[in-house]
Amino acid sequence: MAEYVGIDLGTTLSGLAHLKPDGNPEIVPNADGERLTPSVVYFDAHEDVKLVGSAARDGGDPERTIFQIKRHMDDPEHVVKIDGKDWTPSEISALILAKLRRDCSRIVGDINEVVITVPANFNELARKCTIAAAEMAGMKVRRLVNEPTAAAVYYAHTQGVQGRVLVFDLGGGTLDVTILEVAGDQIRILTSEGARHLGGSNFDELLLDAYDDQYRKQVSAPLFNDERQRRRSLQAAEDAKKMLSKLQRVSDTIGNDTSGLARIDLSRDQFESLIKKMITRSLMLVEQALDSAKLRQSDIDHVVLVGGSTRIPKVKTMLEKFFGKQPKSCGNVDECVALGAALFAKKSARIQEVCNASYGTLAMVYNAATKEEKLMNSIVIPKNTPIPTSRTQLYQTSEDNERVIEVDITQGEDTDPKYVDVIGRITLEVPPNRPKGCEVAVTFSYDENQRVRALVVDKQSGRSREVALSYKGAGVLSDEELRRRSSHLKAMRIE
Repeated sequence: MAEYVGIDLGTTLSGLAHLKPDGNPEIVPNADGERLTPSVVYFDAHEDVKLVGSAARDGGDPERTIFQIKRHMDDPEHVVKIDGKDWTPSEISALILAKLRRDCSRIVGDINEVVITVPANFNELARKCTIAAAEMAGMKVRRLVNEPTAAAVYYAHTQGVQGRVLVFDLGGGTLDVTILEVAGDQIRILTSEGARHLGGSNFDELLLDAYDDQYRKQVSAPLFNDERQRRRSLQAAEDAKKMLSKLQRVSDTIGNDTSGLARIDLSRDQFESLIKKMITRSLMLVEQALDSAKLRQSDIDHVVLVGGSTRIPKVKTMLEKFFGKQPKSCGNVDECVALGAALFAKKSARIQEVCNASYGTLAMVYNAATKEEKLMNSIVIPKNTPIPTSRTQLYQTSEDNERVIEVDITQGEDTDPKYVDVIGRITLEVPPNRPKGCEVAVTFSYDENQRVRALVVDKQSGRSREVALSYKGAGVLSDEELRRRSSHLKAMRIE
């Protein structure tokens, strides 16, 4: 049995690694001999089979092919309808995880417990859905760990990186910028900033637009007229992006069955011009992370690269210019998250994570200057608080004879309710005939998997209610549905 296993469930690529007897992590290839598996699922129309990986990507029918489901893990309403059945993001992700488990267990033995990585800025729902996906795939999640943290563990293990480290993690779909302190086998996270929709796939789309523009100028027709043609052209754009990381110019012949072929020519300078705004945005996130940690560029000892998109030369030169030092690369930048997760599974390192967002509640706050009460977001657990943690804030009821206390749970840093998300609500019935001003204690607990629980206590009556955050929507499975669909998935043919 494989005892220490880490999985990087990525937006575009997923990988599984295990810890060898010598203490070093190793990527386990899938049944197709690939070290990384494309995070793509194809539902075959003729056989009861679900293709996962490269075969799914090349399946040919875009209406039956699911790409980048990870980007929808935080959407409670998102479902994919195939053959009259609704598939949630958790179920699609479970198919990917089941493929990894079944293929890799043939090499390393049974895989029952795993560490799974998630973006640092994944919210509560996305983390819960990730755990549900693993359970449906027949695995118990030993721990969720943020992707930059796992990468830092790997860099510390392989390159002896110590001191203040900035992890620049630019993958296929997300960007995370994390600053941490590494001292021996102790890692302390200082701050994380991220963008959910900034990654290599966004660069591919910009290149596709450039391809389409050149094609239209040559043949006076669009490059693609349906989703199948668009996917094929998008693959060509992705290939060009990879080539432009090594060459100054690429040429390609592309087209379709109706309008013919055209010769496309693109330089690295043109590509860098296309992605300039996104590169600028990524640098702003670096500055934001430094500001959040109250650090300057000179305070950072090492900048380390994570994610396949950091192979783009412009990314490296941007970071080198900003920090005045060359960023470190482990070579296998798209594998180091899974490798670090396998190391993390043994918990040889002592890691202090932080809260990825602020959590609080909506409350009426009295302003002494204006002598007015105003509804505001009252933060109970600030962002970047070391976890696990539990914090309590006292409030007072605002009306006489209030029978029900309602506590909205918010996520976000702003004090204005318009700019935060209400992610849950607790209702607590209290005795009648009470004056306003009764004390209510609100306690938020934030565990090591970055999941939130809330406890409301009415101090006068002693009544209380504690809940874990729950979400409702077509894309959220109940515990009963999770068990039923887990059994169904075990019988599926997944290739």
